Amino acid sequence: MKTKLEYELQPLRVPSGWTITINNLFEVDLAPETAEWFSSSVLLGGVRRATGHCFDSRVEPEGDPSGEFVVDFLTIKYDNKGKPLKNSEIFLGEFRTKNKAEYIKKIEDFMLEV
Repeated sequence: MKTKLEYELQPLRVPSGWTITINNLFEVDLAPETAEWFSSSVLLGGVRRATGHCFDSRVEPEGDPSGEFVVDFLTIKYDNKGKPLKNSEIFLGEFRTKNKAEYIKKIEDFMLEV
């Protein structure tokens, strides 16, 4: 039997065509007493295989309550079997904020725009 987590997963609006590949983001604010909930190397990641757009996000420094939410935006090319092509990543940009609501909105906006 699964134990109930202290916090629920963070709600996120995900448009059609996107797949959330990693979700370690919980509905809790980054604070000294909750820092362990932000100690994953990737909090939230997603991909849209049709266009190759993707994102990965984290807190830097990892698990630091005074850290920033960081999102890397990229494109990746895939072979005809759907596997990523080695060294095909193109960095599109980075977003940083201390505000969790801005962080989530930036990810949602990126998914809607591409």
